[in-house]
Amino acid sequence: MKDNKVLPRHQKRQAVVYVRQSSPQQVEENLESQKRQYQLVEKAQSLGWSAAQCVVIDDDLGISGAKSANRPGYQRLISMMALREVGIVFGLEVSRLARNNLDWYQLLELAATFDVLIADEDGVYDTGDFNDRLLLGLKGTLSEVELYQIKARMVRGRMNKVKRGEYVFQLPIGLERDPSTLKAQLATHQGVRHSLELVFRLFSQLHSIRGTLNHLRREGLQLPYQTIRSGLGAEIGWRRPSYDSLYHILTNPAYAGVYCYGKKERYVDPLTHIVHVRKRKRSEWDVFIPEHHPGYITLAEYEENQRIIANNRSGFPASQGAVRCGSALLQGLVFCKHCGHRMRVRYTKGHPYYTCDAAHRRYGEPICNRASARRVDALVEELFLRVVNTQTLELSLDWDEKLHQEAALLDRDRQEKLQRVEYEVDLARRRYEMVDPANRLVVDTLETNWNKKLMELEAAHRDYEAQKTTTYELRSTLEQMRHVMTHLCDYWFSKNFSFQDKKELLRCLVERVFLESHGKVIRAQVCWYGGAISELDVPKYLFSGAHIYHRIRELAKAHTDRDIASILNQEGVKTYTGKRWTLRRVMDLRLSNNIPSGFTTNADLRIPEAGYITSSEAAKQFGVHQGTIQKWYRLGVLPGKHDGGQAQLWIHWDKDVMVRLNGGATPDPRMVSVRSLCRTRGRRPDEILAWAQADGHGIYRLRRGSAMRFFILPRDGVNS
Repeated sequence: MKDNKVLPRHQKRQAVVYVRQSSPQQVEENLESQKRQYQLVEKAQSLGWSAAQCVVIDDDLGISGAKSANRPGYQRLISMMALREVGIVFGLEVSRLARNNLDWYQLLELAATFDVLIADEDGVYDTGDFNDRLLLGLKGTLSEVELYQIKARMVRGRMNKVKRGEYVFQLPIGLERDPSTLKAQLATHQGVRHSLELVFRLFSQLHSIRGTLNHLRREGLQLPYQTIRSGLGAEIGWRRPSYDSLYHILTNPAYAGVYCYGKKERYVDPLTHIVHVRKRKRSEWDVFIPEHHPGYITLAEYEENQRIIANNRSGFPASQGAVRCGSALLQGLVFCKHCGHRMRVRYTKGHPYYTCDAAHRRYGEPICNRASARRVDALVEELFLRVVNTQTLELSLDWDEKLHQEAALLDRDRQEKLQRVEYEVDLARRRYEMVDPANRLVVDTLETNWNKKLMELEAAHRDYEAQKTTTYELRSTLEQMRHVMTHLCDYWFSKNFSFQDKKELLRCLVERVFLESHGKVIRAQVCWYGGAISELDVPKYLFSGAHIYHRIRELAKAHTDRDIASILNQEGVKTYTGKRWTLRRVMDLRLSNNIPSGFTTNADLRIPEAGYITSSEAAKQFGVHQGTIQKWYRLGVLPGKHDGGQAQLWIHWDKDVMVRLNGGATPDPRMVSVRSLCRTRGRRPDEILAWAQADGHGIYRLRRGSAMRFFILPRDGVNS
């Protein structure tokens, strides 16, 4: 059989028969297709090629034709064509050579350039001829469409089953499928179930993957894993716990009874042909079906676990981060009130500070906020210790019962580990006993394995006895526990209490702490779990104890600095250096820490509610000299306070003083002018005012013409 397109120049070169099937299953089962493709050699011989000139390329059996980068046989064919070694290429159909137009048209262009014919079961085509090239292009397009339709049918059929939750895929360790219904269920292996339950229970208590890992390692417990063997199912093994295994367990929604699909997205780099995997957000998952099958935890517990894991990531500005070493007790809990960012811990000469300097480090802007960790921690500690009091004893008694349960569960896991090793020893013994004693090659191996298992069992018994938890008993009485709570501060500040333990306890109650800078004071807003909020003022520059600072802050609302010094000395409170308090020392501490007071010349620190102003301010209000105000104070006309000596005079200023002494009072017929009393009684004005104040008569200033005059209003209405 000859074809007019086959020319002698084509027959001088080789005839290549390209054989390909898309999957290993087709290679094993679709044998008829293989035979038809190999029979193309006979067609090549019928067109004039000898058997020696026919080359069969079947390197791509079991490889899809969707792309060419992973097909070595196709690459070999292209190389032979470029070297002018090929006169004709045989394929059972176009789809055997390429399934996408990019590879197909590149092949056509290469064949036209090097004068290579293409043949299939329908005929021979000259790629240099326009009509043949058009026909081959249509066939390539139809081949690509066919591949798309095949994939679309498969994907749509799979997604239809996925949406119903019936698509079967591999389940994680601890879940298995019912052989009859293929529905997911908890593992029948009790040891596997107990190990996973322990992991979820420990994480709910410790709130840390690292803490859970350390607990399992400290107790010598192992975690299960499974190995999928083709035709043999899943084989369960045990190994020491790792951070990765715990992370996969705690973040897998299947353990919460959720059927999900589409958690990851795969794409191939067209240049490097490397497969990249991207985790998709929850909102991007294709299917999310809660309560699809039994789980180890509820969906709410799973969501809470994800929130805790995300919160433990210290790289995110809104998360607290896990507890770490260091003396800053509120590490990860402190946020800036000004910008809302989490404040990080920095050390200056060994002293920790909470600082909000993200914009400073990135853009060179001024530091947003900064506070001494020791001062903030001291006040929050004091507040925390007041909250944890004797009323929490009932919680302690409840926790004792939980300790009993926890000890029993740990002991159960250790016993199950012993049972597994004992089973392996018994299995090795039975294998040894079943073999023919004369077959020494097998007997020696089985005997060695049996001895190895016996040694593992002995080691497991030793570990069990060494790690066995003794029965926990609550030996303290309720009165003794009350005593402990009463002296909790002593235990808290003892050397046996580590910083990490304190941080863990603080995080049980404190959710966040916001710091806001107010001059020389840092205002701390403590947010407790449950919604309660407490506010504290922390001094930036503290030269004494925190309790002294707050005591002076409280006294300054209604007492002068001299009075405060007297009160502190009566209470036996000393300065930081052990000295007695004086007016100057109280004033220095108050001003250096910006403590507001009702008796301060600094208008920014003045407490208006105290109702006191300086004598100079009162002089401006009355329009008189400051010496006159001091004279009125000595006569009792103006109420006020004086520290004595050269200290400031403070006038009690209210609406009554303004009305009586600044001309705002309504004239009364019973009023008698001080001037007339001086004439009738022969006394000086100062004596008349002193007499009126001593007898409780009313003293008023009223305008008479262009001047202000004093008037006396008798208290009994009788002109005395």
